[in-house]
Amino acid sequence: MKFECLKKDFDEAVDSVSRIVSNSATLPVLKCVLIEGVGNTITLRTTNLELSIERKVSATIKTEGVIAIPSQILYSTLRTSPTQTKLVIEEQDGSAILTIGGSKTTIKTMSHEDFPLIPQPETTESYEIPKETLIKGIKNVLYSASTSLIKPELASIYIYKEDDYLVFVATDSFRLAEKRISFKSSDDIPPVIMPVKNATELIRTLESQTTTNLSVFIDENQYSIKTETSYITSRIIDGSFPDYRSILPKETKTEVTLLKEDLVNTLKKAQIFSDKFSQITLHIYPEKKTFTISARNNDVGEVFDSIDAVLKGEDLDISFNHKYLIDVFQSITTDSITLLFAGVGRPLIIKGVGDATFTYLVMPMNR
Repeated sequence: MKFECLKKDFDEAVDSVSRIVSNSATLPVLKCVLIEGVGNTITLRTTNLELSIERKVSATIKTEGVIAIPSQILYSTLRTSPTQTKLVIEEQDGSAILTIGGSKTTIKTMSHEDFPLIPQPETTESYEIPKETLIKGIKNVLYSASTSLIKPELASIYIYKEDDYLVFVATDSFRLAEKRISFKSSDDIPPVIMPVKNATELIRTLESQTTTNLSVFIDENQYSIKTETSYITSRIIDGSFPDYRSILPKETKTEVTLLKEDLVNTLKKAQIFSDKFSQITLHIYPEKKTFTISARNNDVGEVFDSIDAVLKGEDLDISFNHKYLIDVFQSITTDSITLLFAGVGRPLIIKGVGDATFTYLVMPMNR
């Protein structure tokens, strides 16, 4: 095999596909980028058996063929190579020879025979979804997914269509984020539960794409995306996502409206003084018109900070993990936010003022 292409294009493709490379000891070829040259295109493929990525690059192919090059070595070689316009790769005697300007590097290859086939869609039906919709929806909720794999559906993102919205949801059972994005389509798109690890890599790959619309294929076991230059396919969870709407409070007993920046700054200060459980406490007294956040750590000290806010309802003292509160602000774009409390021991709902598309629920601490 021998081909020549623009180094910049090849670098971007290697960077994109290398993110998911597996360190599998049982199948060493999964540590490789599989490169296939046919016609005037080279296709780079990687897979960790959960997520697979293909990227196409235009090239002048002098000899067609397939090679498997260890991903980390290839990536590091390209990063430390001279900045040149063109790159030539040639296979010789079980090695790949990279020629970049006056630099020549020889990398031992692996047998490509054991490289798994990248699964292709079983269905011919596709759905057109704007790239930004998928990226925005996943980003707005992914931090709420569980980091434990004991319950796979909680370490995932639930994506479904409802009326004229595409809805994205994630929960670890202590907090929950739901983002609704306008999506006017007559298609009845099947709901999917995608592992959050795959979803994270998916958006990283999509962000490097120039295409604005994606062709999405949904099979029983996989979620696949095609663009002009790439193909991504992820395993999806075979299970049921929790009936999260049943835990959303039906009534509000205390309401606080304030500037997002004021709350963020106060929480960042309070976390310095939080205890080993990351606990901070909110003190809300509507009749006295006071809203205070406190935290105490016997080894550091304590803090009581008051914040200007509009308060309604019953008095309330309630504690939360400060991290769960701070995480949500990356998803709220409005200047003001509303905190909706259902009472002692009940969940808190956080929303941006005037924004009905995003809902965040967080459970209080029992201490």
